[in-house]
Amino acid sequence: MEHTSQYWLTYFGKFRVSNQLELIAESTVRSVDHSINKASQSLVLLGLSWNVNGFVKLATGYQHISLLPNTSKITVTQLEYRPWQQIQVFKSFSSNKITQRLRIEERFRKVLLNDSILTPETLFNFRFRYLISAELPLSKNQGLLKNISLILSDEIFIQAGKQVVYNYFDQNRISTSFRYRFNEGNTLEFCYINLFQQLPTGNNFRNLNILRLSYFQNLDLRKARKG
Repeated sequence: MEHTSQYWLTYFGKFRVSNQLELIAESTVRSVDHSINKASQSLVLLGLSWNVNGFVKLATGYQHISLLPNTSKITVTQLEYRPWQQIQVFKSFSSNKITQRLRIEERFRKVLLNDSILTPETLFNFRFRYLISAELPLSKNQGLLKNISLILSDEIFIQAGKQVVYNYFDQNRISTSFRYRFNEGNTLEFCYINLFQQLPTGNNFRNLNILRLSYFQNLDLRKARKG
């Protein structure tokens, strides 16, 4: 079992263009293990979300992943191209909110020939991600706490495809975070994630302790058009 730690910095953007349609944008930088000064991955996601009703959202999009050179030997960036589709279901209990999300990813990954050359080969597999999270406001009263919520979540990742042999179970992420809403359009979140991952060999595992700082931006473009 390998134990390590990382730091993630993330931007989440939602831009409402109609009563049903939202544009989605995400960007994440992940550090190398046990460091905060150097990046190991960068991830950029773009998508469209369709609000079916007040309880269900459908979305699709594309994510581009760059595995950056993070050792003195490796000098080339590995790329992954990842179309995805998802459904989200929301349920509220008083002021508490439960979210469930099922996402399907099609992963196309370039392969290293050596430390400085990529092969023409592209690996492919599906990955299924199921997330359940609960948002619990810390206070219903006026004051500082009324803008702070506790978020508890768990997400499991399952892989499928001919090139997946030993690790159909990919990983599980358990997270606890505190979310502070400055106003309707701006939110800051500090999150701890425990990530347990099975590596492709099947008999090796990783346990990551991750600290993630996220900024959420929510803009209503309908108001700009009316203005």
